[in-house]
Amino acid sequence: MSIALILNSARAEEWKLEINRYLPEIKVEIYPEIQNYSEVEFALCWKPDAGYYTHFPKLKVIQSGGAGIDHLFPKTIPSHIHTCRIVDPMLKSDMFEHVLTCLMHSMKNFSLYTIDKATRHWLPLVYNSIGQTRVTILGLGEIGGHVAERLVQLGFNVNGWSNSPKNLQGVVSFAGMEGLSRAVENTDFIVNVLPLTDATRGILNRNLFNLCPKGTVLLNVGRGEHLAEDDLLEAITSGQLAHAYLDVFHQEPLPQDHPFWNCGSIFITPHVASRTNIGSSVIQVVENYRRMVAGRPLLNEVSLEKGY
Repeated sequence: MSIALILNSARAEEWKLEINRYLPEIKVEIYPEIQNYSEVEFALCWKPDAGYYTHFPKLKVIQSGGAGIDHLFPKTIPSHIHTCRIVDPMLKSDMFEHVLTCLMHSMKNFSLYTIDKATRHWLPLVYNSIGQTRVTILGLGEIGGHVAERLVQLGFNVNGWSNSPKNLQGVVSFAGMEGLSRAVENTDFIVNVLPLTDATRGILNRNLFNLCPKGTVLLNVGRGEHLAEDDLLEAITSGQLAHAYLDVFHQEPLPQDHPFWNCGSIFITPHVASRTNIGSSVIQVVENYRRMVAGRPLLNEVSLEKGY
């Protein structure tokens, strides 16, 4: 019995080292350097190639190396294979810090002051305070719910939108497509933390932007495929959206000729809002391997039908 690491990442060696710290007796191999594919029952994966699981005839568990599973091609995974994701306090905390940084950068006009510094222009601007600001969080799962609650604790006015109703202290919650327009109709910021599913693909589009007050700011820390890119550029040009903070993209790295690079109202970070902390996440991976061996229920198993 062995564990396969299918990570398409330089961090594979780090994962292997950490797993062997807890499971020194288990063979941990980095794909495609697998001695015997028939021995693999557990695979840790991040952005694998399509059909990756077909190489392992006895595969029982696919463990995502992060919070999402959209990169695993969930709709093609056979139903007898269990699929799990990482739920880590560090992921939630890092995401909150990234979102807060973007909010404050916008509210306090730092982008404009950066331009003013370059031109040696002195112009004090009116800024917004936390208590005057309403933020709408799209997606109230483990990470989105944490971000929403932390913002409430700081004094922000927070709306939340999700597929099903949520009860989070201090968060005005909306659910279903009929609740989406109400969630964004009086907001200052939209923060997307949704999982990527058929229902949410392209949800950040012209129709949604037009439901928002003029001058709303968009933060996308979900997935690049949530965003209709041409619609965003149109909304920025018209002033419907004031600006956008994007951490995820349809193609990563973002191509050199992509129009986002030349748009001064779009701020780009290279998918760094919340990275998996291997040191803390490995404990869940190891525990799920042990549970698989013992035939016990797995941690953070997902619904392949729902996509989360």
